[in-house]
Amino acid sequence: MTTKQLVTAVLIIALSNGVTMTAKSGDDRRYHFAGPTGAWLVDVEFPTVPGAPPPPPPFKETLTFHALGTVSESNTLLNENSYNPALGMGCGFTGPAGALELNCNGSEGTGTWRRTGRNTLSFVVLKLVFDGETNAQVGYLRVRSDNVRFHRNRLVQDSGSSITELLIGTDIETAIRVPFGGADAVGRRIR
Repeated sequence: MTTKQLVTAVLIIALSNGVTMTAKSGDDRRYHFAGPTGAWLVDVEFPTVPGAPPPPPPFKETLTFHALGTVSESNTLLNENSYNPALGMGCGFTGPAGALELNCNGSEGTGTWRRTGRNTLSFVVLKLVFDGETNAQVGYLRVRSDNVRFHRNRLVQDSGSSITELLIGTDIETAIRVPFGGADAVGRRIR
């Protein structure tokens, strides 16, 4: 392979991953991200809804959008390594009319994403949910987000464009769905 072919191949790979690099004088280089691919640190907050049970406290999450349409997720609320002193347990959810309260842990999340416009995307993430005492799988947590806006190093989601639901049961097709509504989220690219 000639040097010209090698340079061309490297540029094609970089551009297909959504990254272009503009060289400045000397060793100063600046990166411009043409799409959402990469890692993001996100602040998540479920809004308080009058007449509904209190939402979980605000938490942090990481999202990684991979070039071929997969997404990875982890957060500080539903994670086996997290502890929420406000709840006195690893995680907790209160469902409709306060009827559901769980001591649970969650796996890392995985899912898919797709670009829906020049600066918008949608994604679905699924986590396994485990009983906090027995570690038996009790269900899933699914997050669907539409109309997530991104621009350069900022990511924004409104609660009206997402839904989080707990799926109780190990068969995802027949699991009981407990919706928790959407969350507001603001993220920044991890560099």
